[in-house]
Amino acid sequence: MQAFRKPSARLAVLLVAALLLLTACGGGGGGQSSQGGQGGQPGQSSQGGGETGGGGTAAEYKFAMILPGTVEDADYNFVGYEALKDIEEAFGMTTAYQERVAPADAERVARGFINDGYNIIAFHGGQFLTTVTKLAPEFPDVTFIAETAGDIPDLPDNVWNIGRKFYQGFYALGALAAHATQSGKIGIVVGIELPDFIASINAIKEAVAAEKPEVEVVYTFVGDQNDPVKARQAAEAQINSGVDVIILVVNLGAFGVIEAVQGKPVLLTTYYTDKSNLAPDNFASSLLLDFGVPYKNVVGRIIEGQRSGYEEMRPGNGMSLAPVTNVPAQVGQRVQEVFDQIASGQLQLEEKSDAVID
Repeated sequence: MQAFRKPSARLAVLLVAALLLLTACGGGGGGQSSQGGQGGQPGQSSQGGGETGGGGTAAEYKFAMILPGTVEDADYNFVGYEALKDIEEAFGMTTAYQERVAPADAERVARGFINDGYNIIAFHGGQFLTTVTKLAPEFPDVTFIAETAGDIPDLPDNVWNIGRKFYQGFYALGALAAHATQSGKIGIVVGIELPDFIASINAIKEAVAAEKPEVEVVYTFVGDQNDPVKARQAAEAQINSGVDVIILVVNLGAFGVIEAVQGKPVLLTTYYTDKSNLAPDNFASSLLLDFGVPYKNVVGRIIEGQRSGYEEMRPGNGMSLAPVTNVPAQVGQRVQEVFDQIASGQLQLEEKSDAVID
C-alpha cells in the first residue's frame, strides 16, 4: 500500500491563497528552469515496450514539463510541478517548466525546449496528445512523455504514455460516500464531460450499488473545471435537494463548493491534493495523486535506454487516500479495505467511459 504523503507547507499556503482568490487558470506565462542536485535512485520499475537503446546516465538528459495552468493552483498543475521537482531531486537532472500553456501553443513551447537542449519533454495533460504524436517523429532523439486515460496502441517509438486510471480511485470515494451519507442521497459535481470523468461517475455509482444500493446518486456537469461560481451553485442545488455528501470532480471549482458547505452538515471528498485544512469539519477524504511516482518510474527507464512504454497510474502506483475523517471508524476501515483491494488487483473494475450509465 502506498503511504499517505503529508501535504507540504507550500501546498497549505497555496490552498488558502486559492480559496481567497477563487481564480481560474489563465493563459500565457514564462518558463522556469533549475539545476538538480546529486542524483538519487529512480522509483520502482515499470513495464515498457518498443524502441530501446543502450543505457546512459542522468547527466545526459535534461527534463522539461509543459503544464496547462499555474503551478500555484494547489491542484492539478501543482502536483505536476511537484513531479518535476521529484525528478530533479531523484536524478540530479536539469529541469525546466512552462506553465499556462494552451494546446495551441504547446508545439511552439516544446520546440523551444528542444532547441535549448532538453531531450525529455513531458506534457502534463491529456489535451496535449496531438502535439506529442506530431513532434515525436520529427525529433527521434527526444523522448516525449504523454498523459492519457489509458494504453494507446501504435504511439511513436520515442513516446512514453502515463495512463491515469482516475475511476479506480473514485470507486473507493463512492464506497465512502455510500457509507457516510445520513440522508441516503449523495451528489457528484463535475466540470466537463471527458471520458476520464464519465468513467469516474460510473465507478462511483457502481461502488454505491455494491455497498449501499438504496442510496441515491445525482450528478451535475457544470461545464468548467475551474469555475468556482458554477460549482458552488451546483453544490447548493444538490444540498437543497437533500444531498449530504458531495464528491468533487472539479479543479479550482472545488473552492466554490467548499464555500457552499461552510457551516452545513455536508461532507466532501476531492482529488489531486488534500484540501481538508480549508474545511476540516466537512472533508471525509481526498484521492491524492502523486505524479512523482510514475514520472520517476518512466524517467528511470529512459535513462536505462527504454525509449517508449506504458506506465499505469492507479491505486497503489501514484494514487493514495488521505486519512478518512468525520465518519465512524468502521467506515474508514471499509473504505481503506476497498482501496487496498483495488490496488492489489483483488477487485477488478471495468472502465465505462462512453456515457454515464443511469
